[in-house]
Amino acid sequence: MNKKVFKEPKIPEELTEVKDGAELIRTAREEEGEIFRRQFTGTFLSRIDGNHISFQQVVFRNCKFLGCSFDRASFTDVKFIGCDFSNSSMNDVCFKSCAFENCKALGTDFYGSNIRHISIENCNFRDAGMDAVRMSYVKIYHSDFTDASFSKCNITNVDWKDDCFKNASFFKTWLKDIDFTECDITGIVISDAKDELREVIVNLEQAIVLAKRLGIVIKELEK
Repeated sequence: MNKKVFKEPKIPEELTEVKDGAELIRTAREEEGEIFRRQFTGTFLSRIDGNHISFQQVVFRNCKFLGCSFDRASFTDVKFIGCDFSNSSMNDVCFKSCAFENCKALGTDFYGSNIRHISIENCNFRDAGMDAVRMSYVKIYHSDFTDASFSKCNITNVDWKDDCFKNASFFKTWLKDIDFTECDITGIVISDAKDELREVIVNLEQAIVLAKRLGIVIKELEK
């Protein structure tokens, strides 16, 4: 990935602090409007409907959105810091120039979302649903995607380091040019044809394991 092209979130230094996050989101939802230049701090929301809302230049800090729905919402120039989105629904969401830092998204469903110019660092996305996601210019560092599903995704221009994709599904997702050399890809799920692995970048140890799955016998290893 060309890091010079990567677009970091552009957020002004001064943001309006949100006093009642639930009410602000309900109002924006009813009016099909946007939430602009705000900061949510310590907000706790459960099963709230944030569908179709546009969030621009917003910071979420130490917030919990448990079992909430943000389907078809959009997040542009947004930072999520120490937040928990576990078991929430974010289907068909547009994420552009956003950052996730020290966040949880256990079992969160991102089906069909468009994710561009996103950084994910020190996050727990175990069992997250990333199926049919379009992902480009995405940096993922020191994060856990164990048992997550990336089926039928379009993934290009990514930089992934020290991440865990153990038992994750990449069924029908072409992994061309994706560098997994510094990641754990133990037990990843692919199709019987194994076409997903064409032109993937792995280290020697990973190549040996994948070769066995391809039915290749490496004689020197059998001595």
